[in-house]
Amino acid sequence: MKAGPQLIGKRESLKIQVRERLLEESLKLFSVQGLEKTTVADIVEQSGIARGTFYNYYADVNALFDAIISQMNQNIQIEIKTNREKSLSVYDYLYATFKCYFDFIGSSQMINFHVINQAHIRQSSYQSEIIKTIVKDLIRDLKSSRRIKDFNEKHEFLLLSFMLVGAPPELFLATHTSDINLSSEQLATFLAKVFHKVLME
Repeated sequence: MKAGPQLIGKRESLKIQVRERLLEESLKLFSVQGLEKTTVADIVEQSGIARGTFYNYYADVNALFDAIISQMNQNIQIEIKTNREKSLSVYDYLYATFKCYFDFIGSSQMINFHVINQAHIRQSSYQSEIIKTIVKDLIRDLKSSRRIKDFNEKHEFLLLSFMLVGAPPELFLATHTSDINLSSEQLATFLAKVFHKVLME
């Protein structure tokens, strides 16, 4: 006997709810105690699901952590694409891109998450297919700007793109681990000025 469309729809909806609960509750744990001190037992207790259910979704805690990073990067990628379409200049594009990143990770929970797990976030992000796609998009955008004259080698555009992706999290961590209180606007403005000067002058 085949399951009806309504039953399949309910199953998929339940799966989405469980996955979202795992992501949300594990993010809370990672933000307080870090990846290294968080166990599957902690996560299933916090999420209110069975241990076996956890393994239906993720192989281990590291896989769940990578899924959180992937979801974050995906949200940032969507914002970058939106900014690319709306921006009227290179500076506007740079500022809006940096600003959306700093806004996205600017809550207390996200600050704690990034400060406590910085080494793991770096490793997970740079292995992420989404980050690789963001870098490719940046290379394309940089190459398409005819005003960028001083960079013409393929590897130079690649290195510039890595700098554009890597600078915001490093600046964010440096300020938040030094108790320097700067707004998203201030951080985004600084980076936009720096990269605009490098690229356009």
